[in-house]
Amino acid sequence: MLHLPVIINNSVTMKTLVQYCLTAVLFLFFNHLSAQALEKTTVDWLPDTLYFENIDEGYILLDSFQVTNTGEAPYVVREVKTSCDCTVLKYPKEPLLPGETAAIRIEFDTAGKAGLAQPGFVIYDNSRPNSRSIIYLSGYIIPRKKPKDPLGGN
Repeated sequence: MLHLPVIINNSVTMKTLVQYCLTAVLFLFFNHLSAQALEKTTVDWLPDTLYFENIDEGYILLDSFQVTNTGEAPYVVREVKTSCDCTVLKYPKEPLLPGETAAIRIEFDTAGKAGLAQPGFVIYDNSRPNSRSIIYLSGYIIPRKKPKDPLGGN
């Protein structure tokens, strides 16, 4: 006759055993996902700096960068940081397969800006060698002319 340990019949212990099993399964699942995300690839940016001519203050510049996955693993953008809250990047949320090209849309609000502008963007990804790409905008913003003070001040 086969006797199972008494522990198996205890509902609290059974609950603990199930929790340990679920934890182990989740650990293995997420470990597998993170191993996939760490697989490095190579990408080409066209261009890596977008040059814009003189632009009047107050306009919103819309443009795009092209990124091509030149490696053998899917390209994944994890996070994007900008050097200025005046910029917004719109990038693909899905992995970019080897050989595919995608547009990274840029919106740059020139309100309150004047002179040389060179905002930068750090794209945290799975590219070689540093797991990040850095791209830039560069151009000159022509300030609005201030109206003359009718009281004779500046």
